[in-house]
Amino acid sequence: MHLTQHGRSLELWKGVAPGVGVHVVENLQRFVAAGGQVALGTDYGGAAMQFHLGMPMREIEWMQAAGMSHLQIIVAATRNAAHVFNLERELGTLEPGKVADVLVVQGEPLQDLHALERVGWVIHNGVVIRAEGQ
Repeated sequence: MHLTQHGRSLELWKGVAPGVGVHVVENLQRFVAAGGQVALGTDYGGAAMQFHLGMPMREIEWMQAAGMSHLQIIVAATRNAAHVFNLERELGTLEPGKVADVLVVQGEPLQDLHALERVGWVIHNGVVIRAEGQ
């Protein structure tokens, strides 16, 4: 079974309908347990809701609360997100011929997801666009 959860942002539901937040996390937990593939991101662009800017740590923390492993969350933000947008041939994984966007962080995200907030370098398509100290 290959299901993809997309268009359903945990942050959106927590902001628009805070009372259903616990149910959203429980639903995500059941979805993952059933073998569903999750994509990190949202297609929401309406209303006057303020989303967290930068690394979507709230969303990541809720995914972790739903029982997703660190690796599942990172794959949700990369390979699975590219798949949802039908861009998996161009991006989402580090492979020859694909757009090489790389985030170099301080720490080990597989041990500590908050390492994703400690960005050292950003490499876009093979070019450093941000380096520590810039």
